[in-house]
Amino acid sequence: MNKDQFLTILRKELKSMPGKDQKELLEDYETHYAFGEQTGKSEEEISLELGNPFELAREALEEYKRDSPHLMKKSASDSMTRTIFAVIGLFSLNFILAVVPIGLSIWAVWLSLLVSAAAMIVAPLLVLVDFISISQFAAGKFFATLAISGLGIFLLAACIYLGKMLLQLTKSYYNWNIRVIKGGN
Repeated sequence: MNKDQFLTILRKELKSMPGKDQKELLEDYETHYAFGEQTGKSEEEISLELGNPFELAREALEEYKRDSPHLMKKSASDSMTRTIFAVIGLFSLNFILAVVPIGLSIWAVWLSLLVSAAAMIVAPLLVLVDFISISQFAAGKFFATLAISGLGIFLLAACIYLGKMLLQLTKSYYNWNIRVIKGGN
């Protein structure tokens, strides 16, 4: 593992630590790399000597929590405040702007297309019922309903594909909401 990989992992694992303390710790590790390179060691050798960045980050966070618990409580309350504002903001976005007017409208259009496709596919059966009840066969009507049935099959295939895409989009939007509430990007 090279220097950039090591420091990236360490930075990511230390994200719950305040910026000043995190920067100070990362500068210490950069100094280790600089010193090691001056003595002729490769970045990979220095990384091996330093150890596992995940383990180092865990130990640093434990030490930080032990040495300054009052700061960790403050960040927990900041996190709670951030979560509350995220929920309020997402509620506004979801129910006033996105989910109700746009999301439900898109799903309603998809459902109406699906029902239309099903009706188009069933059209020849309705012509058969018409033929039995009236006892008069109209070839033009029969062939028109076969054409409509064919279009219904194509529309059904398109609706299935579109439904899968809409479901995937809805799931990703839901997951984005959860990430925002939990504090991710």
